[in-house]
Amino acid sequence: MVIKGYDLTQSLQTSVLIETLQFKLINGTAHFIYRKTNGKLREAFGTLLERVADRNINGRGYPRKLDGIQAYFDIEEQAWRSFRYENLVTIL
Repeated sequence: MVIKGYDLTQSLQTSVLIETLQFKLINGTAHFIYRKTNGKLREAFGTLLERVADRNINGRGYPRKLDGIQAYFDIEEQAWRSFRYENLVTIL
């Protein structure tokens, strides 16, 4: 994020949020809010539990982390979703 022109403090805070979110997604479900590309806020309930993710695999052959994107399985929509790391607003 610093390379993209974001403030160092903001980048570090977002990094901590992302790490916390990834831990919650892998170990169960997470309730979080992020900003969509159109500027609207989206409240989501997601997971990356292995038993859920394995049944719903989609992929391009490499992890989206390499693009600075967090993918998750949306529990409400029953579909894969993703957002850019810098668009994470908060974890509820």
